[in-house]
Amino acid sequence: MQRNRLWLTFAILSTTFAIGDAAAQQQPRQPPQQQPPQEAQQQPQVQGQAGQPQGQPVQPPVPIGPRPELPMAELAPLLQRVERASGKRFLVDPRLGTRLYLAGVEPNDVTYPVLLAILRINGWAAFESEGRVNIVPDALIRFHAPVVQTDDASIPADLYVTRVLKTVNVDTANLVPILRPLLSQAAHLAAHLDTNQLIVEDRYENVQRITAIVRSLDVPPVRQNQ
Repeated sequence: MQRNRLWLTFAILSTTFAIGDAAAQQQPRQPPQQQPPQEAQQQPQVQGQAGQPQGQPVQPPVPIGPRPELPMAELAPLLQRVERASGKRFLVDPRLGTRLYLAGVEPNDVTYPVLLAILRINGWAAFESEGRVNIVPDALIRFHAPVVQTDDASIPADLYVTRVLKTVNVDTANLVPILRPLLSQAAHLAAHLDTNQLIVEDRYENVQRITAIVRSLDVPPVRQNQ
């Protein structure tokens, strides 16, 4: 009798374990949830220049001056040709380089006045001193342009000169804000209050224009009839 009881207890325990294993096998397993990396949650979007997201190419600034794809000409043979035709001698700043943008002019058509105009387009200026034509950056021309008080038809339009103008009927200090916008960035304009004179330095063609304007303004005031 005792043996039968032990056998019944063992059968009940085996049945209980079998039912538990079957239930465990039938229950679906939930895949573990993957947490996003902490660095990806905390890392903000990095902006590049001008608000562009990092990784997008930033456009480089547009260079100032003649672009490499523009047609260029060798400077040395060009100056030699102009020297032979004009009798001038050139003293060139080494920063000018060895090639020059001709602005559509054929090298054989470049004369002395045309050369000065081409230099102006390229940001250079010329002045004559001691029998030579000196070519310097236009930012430095105000230190060199010689004084030319009288008009001369042989002076090229783009050669830089200085002129002193005296007025009688108008205050030169009042002329400076009127005339300054008519001059290039490389030019210079100043008023000497004690002598009522103007100092103007620019291309010869523009100096002539400023002279004509000053003479037109320097007239006696019109008196109204009482």
